[in-house]
Amino acid sequence: MEGQAHATLRHWRAFGASEWRHVREGALGLALGSLAPVAVFYAAFRLWGFSAAVVLVLAWSASVFAWHLHRTGKRDVFSATTFAMACLKAAAGLVSQNPMLYLGWPSLENLIYGTAFLGSALLGQPLLALYARRLYPIPGSVRESDAFKRAFGVASFAWFCGYALRAIVRLWLLVTLPLELYLIADTIASWPINISLVAFTTWFPLRQLQRAGLMRTRPLPGEVIEAAELLVEETASGTV
Repeated sequence: MEGQAHATLRHWRAFGASEWRHVREGALGLALGSLAPVAVFYAAFRLWGFSAAVVLVLAWSASVFAWHLHRTGKRDVFSATTFAMACLKAAAGLVSQNPMLYLGWPSLENLIYGTAFLGSALLGQPLLALYARRLYPIPGSVRESDAFKRAFGVASFAWFCGYALRAIVRLWLLVTLPLELYLIADTIASWPINISLVAFTTWFPLRQLQRAGLMRTRPLPGEVIEAAELLVEETASGTV
């Protein structure tokens, strides 16, 4: 099994056109499903008020989920989880008409995600790997290896700690700052934590898999030709 994994898992430096297409689609799903709703809420809240912002965020999440499902025929992990959480958060916000409850809800989401990541990793089926697979092509044989599960177990613990810290910081900002300042400070405060978690999850598992002999860092000669042909084909189709 490890020999097969070694022949298929690639370091990002060895990616061809098809792998980079996978990454682009995953990044698009992340941006539309997880990042854009924040901007939609901030803009709508300033222009039309709280209830309109809640409804627009929910509509955005639903449309992104439906668009990806229609486009690919399968659920996207970013848009699906965002839509599910948006439904719960919108229900709490519209029923209570309390912006503090609505804006504090993501702290609960952070704790739910962090606990789910850690608990699933302890059970040997790291949920965090689903998100990693959406952005990075990982063969099934590698996902079943002990090295993969150990690496994502450590990464899952890091996300649990990071999300717990994120929840505490968000609640502290919410209760100490005026609402307008909170919207700005919360966005700024989230980036160091999120970037650190993504960077660690990108670096640590790849290093562990490479040490275990489950990754190659250079493409085979035939794959270079295949990647070049795919790139030329995509470029040509895009210019017609």
